[in-house]
Amino acid sequence: MNFGGRTSQALVTGTAAFGAWAFLMNRWIINWVDGDEKRFATPALALVLGAFAFVPVVRRWPGPWAKVGALVIVLFTVGELRRAWLRHQYAVEQAGGPSIALFHPVTTTDLVVRHFEVPLRGLGVPRLRVVQLSDLHVTEELPEAYYERVLDEMRGREPDVVLLTGDYLSRIGRLPLLEEFLRRIPHGRHGVFAVLGNHDYWLHDARVAEAFARAGIPLLSGTCVSVPTSGTPAVRLCGTEEPWGPTLGPDTVARGAPASLPLLVMSHTPDNVYDLAELGASAVFSGHTHGGQFRAPLFGSIVIPSRYGRRFDLGHFTVEGTHLFVSAGVGADQPPLRLYCNPELVEVDFTDTAR
Repeated sequence: MNFGGRTSQALVTGTAAFGAWAFLMNRWIINWVDGDEKRFATPALALVLGAFAFVPVVRRWPGPWAKVGALVIVLFTVGELRRAWLRHQYAVEQAGGPSIALFHPVTTTDLVVRHFEVPLRGLGVPRLRVVQLSDLHVTEELPEAYYERVLDEMRGREPDVVLLTGDYLSRIGRLPLLEEFLRRIPHGRHGVFAVLGNHDYWLHDARVAEAFARAGIPLLSGTCVSVPTSGTPAVRLCGTEEPWGPTLGPDTVARGAPASLPLLVMSHTPDNVYDLAELGASAVFSGHTHGGQFRAPLFGSIVIPSRYGRRFDLGHFTVEGTHLFVSAGVGADQPPLRLYCNPELVEVDFTDTAR
């Protein structure tokens, strides 16, 4: 490559600036509490990195700018290769579902249901159907007919257990919309259970948790139950809200149901999967990532709120013997838009390997 050419230098430094922006967004800024600082930092970071990338080219400043950019690209590429290798090791099914139509980029309300079948040793029943809803982000900016379809799909699946894995609101003024949605949500044959997500905590309003209590939906905030809650249990079900709220420990997990039963855990973020695998979790249900919300054809997600970047952005993984289901969620907020990324419900049929 001719590093002296302005066009090639701009291409190298621009690509490096984008890689640095994506890395810093994924690992740092996107995890900030929503507010003015976050809204300012996102474009400011792009402007600063863009200036470093293009001002030396335009001004023809001497210096190893292209070589520094090339080094950044090499580091970014090594990181992407490592991520791809880890995804290959962990992934059972990453995206699945319908293929994305190149000329139909807007998928905000194109709901899909991703179905998985997983054998589970020690399951107390022949089959347990779990339907997961994540990242509702209920808003008046999406049509009522869309939320009606979400509820209809959940009912039509005839779930044994419904799991709600966080981020129901982005603004407290939408609480009445959430209350109406929770009032109508199917409870499943053995119940519906929930945990809170980061957006729910960032609202700093007790009325969010109270809405679940009024709807008769238990919040498993660092606690566990047996499912079914009466009669012979089939699984242990726990919830963790780490790092924003109550977490799980060995004593909590061991309390109550027999340790021989499979352990299912709700965790809004998939980042907790390694700790939960150490606790003996058979399966973890997560969301938080929105599947990227904006995905690029062939490349996939761009910005993911995770300390592991894009490693667990969407799909079904096995991590140290634990099944991890990461949902793209059904909602879209800030902005209420999805590109090449379908909203989804996750349906998992667990079957007893001994039957």
